[in-house]
Amino acid sequence: MTEKKPHSIEYLGEARNFWWNDDYLELLAKRLALAEKSVLADVGCGYGMMGFLLSKFMKGNAAIHGFDLEKEHIAKARRLAVADHSEKKFSFEVADAYALPLEDNFSDITVCQTLLIHLKDPQRAIREMIRVTKPGGLIVAFEPNNMASVLYIDQFSGLDLSVEEMLEETEMTLRHEKGKMALGEGFNSLGDVVPELFLKSGLKEIAVWLSDKGLPVIPPYGDSAEMSARVAQMKTFMSEELGGYNYDENLKYHLAGGGSKERFDNYWKRHMVKTQQLAERLNNGSYTCAGGGIFYIVVGKK
Repeated sequence: MTEKKPHSIEYLGEARNFWWNDDYLELLAKRLALAEKSVLADVGCGYGMMGFLLSKFMKGNAAIHGFDLEKEHIAKARRLAVADHSEKKFSFEVADAYALPLEDNFSDITVCQTLLIHLKDPQRAIREMIRVTKPGGLIVAFEPNNMASVLYIDQFSGLDLSVEEMLEETEMTLRHEKGKMALGEGFNSLGDVVPELFLKSGLKEIAVWLSDKGLPVIPPYGDSAEMSARVAQMKTFMSEELGGYNYDENLKYHLAGGGSKERFDNYWKRHMVKTQQLAERLNNGSYTCAGGGIFYIVVGKK
């Protein structure tokens, strides 16, 4: 039996270090008044990346508490905290987003990044985030609409795709997302409805912003650490059959989303041809794309 990997570990590589522009984080820190904040809780923290980034703008002796259900993620976050030489106080603990080991009214600001999209009951997690946040404190969710990338054109030749081909891509992605939701594993494009969930949870002064970060792939790839990391991640996903390149996983979600194996297999053959073409373009340095995707920052006050 294949050993189960920690959740989302394939997305926590070096490329994730380039998700945010530094000047945008400075703007975000001002909007969130982080300089006035002393305690931050990071739910579904992974390796603690968001907590580390935001901590730079908080008070000198600020405390950052990270929680994740995967013990491997927490172990690495603790190692990274040891290497952090700021005066900030970091603690990381294995915990469920539905039951945080914190007292009521604990944090000045509570955040999550790409957590709610993986949960069967995101509203329950939001209520728990509210519970541990002080009155007047902020709850911040960094969540995407991944469906937005389905119809983005990554090559000029893609403009010649037929409406039918583009609709097939949309159908396959929708069945994948609906299948994931049917299996209790969340919905990958939840970002659009987070403001509604915040409102239903009783949060006030809700604001919505967009990340200004593109995720382009532009040759020559070796000219920047960011481009090199992004290309390396794409190659790894294809060579190790991760994410969108794993037949069994995608078939499982497709069937759970109401699709048929025959239709999926026909689609998968075409998908693999495109994958091979992509791999060839990456290897010869001719692939270019803008990145696609929409990433929301949704803020509410308790």
